[in-house]
Amino acid sequence: MAEMVASAVAGEAVNRIISSLIGREDDKSAENMERLEMAHIKMESVLHVTDDKWQITDVPLLRWRSKLKRAAEECGDTLQRCKQRAIEEQEIRQQVSQSSFPKRIAYATKSFVSSITGSSNDESRNSSIEVVQRFERFADGANEFLKFVEFSGTPRQYMFFNHLIGNLLKGKILRYQAFQGSRFYYLGIRPMSSPERGVEAMIGFVCQDFKEPTKGFSLGSMLRLSESTDVFGVIIKCMQSVVPHFKFAAEGVKRELIQLPTQDFSWATQSPYGETAYWVNVHNTFTQWFRPNPLCCHQHEQNLSVSPRTDNTVASSSRLLSIMFPEEVILLFLQCHISLSNDHKYIPNFDSEHEGSSSVMNSDMHPLKLGVLFLPHDSLEDIETESESYVLEVIDEEVQEVVHKNACLQDIDEKLLPKAIDYLYQNKESRMYQMCLKSRHGTANLCVDKTSAPRNKASRSRIWDKRVVQKRDNYSIEGWKEASKDLLKLWVVRSSDKMEGLIDPGLAVHKS
Repeated sequence: MAEMVASAVAGEAVNRIISSLIGREDDKSAENMERLEMAHIKMESVLHVTDDKWQITDVPLLRWRSKLKRAAEECGDTLQRCKQRAIEEQEIRQQVSQSSFPKRIAYATKSFVSSITGSSNDESRNSSIEVVQRFERFADGANEFLKFVEFSGTPRQYMFFNHLIGNLLKGKILRYQAFQGSRFYYLGIRPMSSPERGVEAMIGFVCQDFKEPTKGFSLGSMLRLSESTDVFGVIIKCMQSVVPHFKFAAEGVKRELIQLPTQDFSWATQSPYGETAYWVNVHNTFTQWFRPNPLCCHQHEQNLSVSPRTDNTVASSSRLLSIMFPEEVILLFLQCHISLSNDHKYIPNFDSEHEGSSSVMNSDMHPLKLGVLFLPHDSLEDIETESESYVLEVIDEEVQEVVHKNACLQDIDEKLLPKAIDYLYQNKESRMYQMCLKSRHGTANLCVDKTSAPRNKASRSRIWDKRVVQKRDNYSIEGWKEASKDLLKLWVVRSSDKMEGLIDPGLAVHKS
């Protein structure tokens, strides 16, 4: 009994010694990392302001800017290494705490002796302090750099897009709709402002062809706005990252955006439909869930979430959807229709009038609705440590047992999408096939959905003009009801019961 008590007392003493030593080191490391992070923020802020608002032509200032940029990059790299080292040290300490009593005694003795003698610890500590002080000097010099730029630089002259962003930052709502032949076009941008998140905008762009549905598309997006944001430029850049199955719809989005008659845009300070409360609810809910931390990924390269067990950083980061899109993108939704050939391969008819097609459309197979929802900043808590990403398949709302680990968008486009299209072709009773790609930072939800029986061209020609009249007055309400349903259908694989509870009442209000 006495030996057991003595052993327990000794173990408690060891634990206290280890906790004391670790606590001291943790405090110093945390202080150094905090100082490094603040220095990095100062340098990045000055560089961002000068890049966006000032044209620098003076050679000494250009050299100064170049040196400051290199220092900011080095500071960011150093900060990342410190964070990684802190994680590794924490893992070692956890292993020690779970090891046998003699090993804990040895570790405590070694740490205690090192803390008394100093030696390499002092040298390492002094070196760390010198590194921090070096970057702090650069950060202090960044303020001087900004003053010189403001004194001798030239403010940038903004083009049309800055006129557009100027109105949006004032809270004005953009609205445009027009008909060209059998096509209906709609563009809407609705900004929202909050003290915590700044200004964010919901964007909808639709091209609907009443005679040839496969030549249309629907696009939705949510962006964080700043004075330098090129709204159309960001969307066009996003279109370059979509998978090949959406290529023709993406090309259509880019082409139609460029051709929009900006002089016909209308602006309003309030919604003409009296739906402000509904849109505020939808916007706040979406942004809080799709990007809970509005400041995450300010620099993609410095925020790669790499598993401790994964050595290949490049391979790991390639599966993070956050690095595929501009940082300000919160949500991107793209939808189009596709037709199937007789060998049930898809025909991207959207651009067939320009490209042509060697396949013959299968008149017995209804067009399929193809949709994708990208959430670049959606973070997961349930992903396994050894996996950087995985894909779930859902058929008619039933989750399949097979889980594809370490998959990427290319895998879905090359393997799973053709599989989904073939499955719907072979199984007449099935209506919907969904794929959800989840990575450590960012998710993508794809859906292939059957549509109603296609009418012949003569029938479509007789009724399209009637639908045009209805669209003219009702699209802003009815069209977004349908778009909201499709978006939620894509997201339901990722959503929780709590999220569905927040959204459904909003849709109910909207439908009433």
